[in-house]
Amino acid sequence: MSHTYGDERIVEWLRENGYHPRSPAHGSASCLFLLDDLLHESEAFAEAARNGELVYQEDYTVGEGQSRWNTDLVVGPPAEDVDVQMEFGEENRPIAEEELASVWLAIDAKSVMTEHGKARRNRQRDINSFADIMHRHHPGAVTGGVLLINMADRFHSPLRDEDDITEHDRIDQLVEETVEIFRDIDRADGEISPNVDGVGCVVVDHTNMDDGDETRLVTDPPAPQPGEIVHYQDFVQILVDTVEARFLHGDGVDIGHALDDERLSERLRRETIKLSHLSYLLGEELESNEKEPNHTEEVRDELDALADILDDIDDLS
Repeated sequence: MSHTYGDERIVEWLRENGYHPRSPAHGSASCLFLLDDLLHESEAFAEAARNGELVYQEDYTVGEGQSRWNTDLVVGPPAEDVDVQMEFGEENRPIAEEELASVWLAIDAKSVMTEHGKARRNRQRDINSFADIMHRHHPGAVTGGVLLINMADRFHSPLRDEDDITEHDRIDQLVEETVEIFRDIDRADGEISPNVDGVGCVVVDHTNMDDGDETRLVTDPPAPQPGEIVHYQDFVQILVDTVEARFLHGDGVDIGHALDDERLSERLRRETIKLSHLSYLLGEELESNEKEPNHTEEVRDELDALADILDDIDDLS
């Protein structure tokens, strides 16, 4: 039986259900389709799920207050032993929906269906914030964003009157620019990092109206092409490779050690910035013959702190 990937399946879902900006249903569908794709692509992932070593949760809340984030899908080891009896996905792969002990993979689904100029920048901030907040609480988690981008030249929002139709001028250019934003977004590139690990862009033609125009998946440019990091199946493979390398193969990554390295690099960056600023102030004072005695002491202190960091770096080798 051939496998139908999530980018095709979300098109069929939109045909049947339509799109509502205030409903999480399309995002939930995208994430569950992606989960099925991961189970299809990775035998290690599927085996761990069959053995009850991997489970999933929807609508997972991480953080508090301003740093609170509701994540569409998370995957990781279960908090308690589970009996995998349910059959999940179009090919009936078993995976349980249970509480997680820790997050190994986190996925957020976003969309740019209309008002592309404003929405795409908001979604870029959303993806960056999601990855940053998730990594604060689950530093080793692999993070991914699924982005649904509409290329229809007109669109009806259910939040507007029935005859209030949005016309999308220059839609090819708007979609091309939107895809480019997420092609260039900062990525972790397989490292333990606050950045997102991958973003997959799914371009659709969807008017959200019963007007005879059938919703379709856009595969020609400006939609991402195979081999590009934002192409949906390439995005799936990035997630598979990263999750397998970090959690499922061999000893995996020493996350604690990687975090120590990251903190060390942050300390180095902060210290060099502080030292540069103090050096600038001291230079200005020398030029004006108005030297502040405490600035020379501060520079000495920062030089000592920098020397400590360099010693720590030497210890890593």
